[in-house]
Amino acid sequence: MSGRKIAVLCPNLGLDRIGSLGSLAPGTVMRFRSILTSAGGKGLNLARAAAALESEACVVGFLGGWIGRLVAELAGNERLRVHPYWIEAETRVNTIVLEDSGRVTVFNEEGPRLDASLASGLLDLLGSHLVESALVVAIGSLPPGLPSTLYADCVGLARSRHLPIIVDAAREALVAVLAAEPDILAPNVFEAEGALGRASAELVTDDPAELRERSLAAARELARAVRQAAIVKAGAAGAAVAMKGRSWFVPAPSTVTIRNPIGAGDAFVAGFAAGIARGLPLVEAVRLAVAAGSASVETLQPGALDEERVAELFAHVRVEAIGHG
Repeated sequence: MSGRKIAVLCPNLGLDRIGSLGSLAPGTVMRFRSILTSAGGKGLNLARAAAALESEACVVGFLGGWIGRLVAELAGNERLRVHPYWIEAETRVNTIVLEDSGRVTVFNEEGPRLDASLASGLLDLLGSHLVESALVVAIGSLPPGLPSTLYADCVGLARSRHLPIIVDAAREALVAVLAAEPDILAPNVFEAEGALGRASAELVTDDPAELRERSLAAARELARAVRQAAIVKAGAAGAAVAMKGRSWFVPAPSTVTIRNPIGAGDAFVAGFAAGIARGLPLVEAVRLAVAAGSASVETLQPGALDEERVAELFAHVRVEAIGHG
């Protein structure tokens, strides 16, 4: 690999507004006790986590309007590297509501409707930032109007530059990318089951044992469509890893205090990508990913990490070899 930089394609960047209140009561007028405004979207959450792990990530995605300019400014204030493809349409705003009980409610906008022809320009912009990259990550939802094959085309771009690629996608984009044989897939269990044709709704279970088995089953099936490995995130349970003929489960440490779980999956991918960029073996990179995701839930801002806390959790992350199957 020619460098250690992580190149990130995240088309659907946004502005996150994270508000805290006592208890959400639909149908009433409510006031947040506090609000945090943050550059958001999965790619910027990933970049924030990677920076905490002393890895450099550059993010390519669409930004537009005064909200897009605010996102770029906020990212710059954090010294996050974002290379916007500027559009006229307004960037989306996502609202995260944190209650005293620990319950989290998220209101995500779809993003601006875009012309499909913009996809090629976005990939060209990404391609111009691959010279010093160790690997590519394609992550997040697609704004309405973009072709579902965008991430499959990104796989082709990465392959043409001899770079490994990690894809964390959902819905039609995840289904479409399977035909391109990405190196590594990293969806969550609900996204994976949806792509495999099994009806699945998020938060249908909090049972770690059930999530473990479901994620292992999904990872084994997805491993048939990848060149290297399928990793399926199982939330607080941990993550399943499958390669052709072999699988592992990496339980998450239980000694965490959940403050905001949003962005933990992005921190997970950041930890994994950082590990791969450093030359760690794949399963060791997953250990780092689980530690990073676990550390992220303890912070208010999505993807914000304390590097010492990640190291502390990493020491307690163990790998369970499942064997063949």
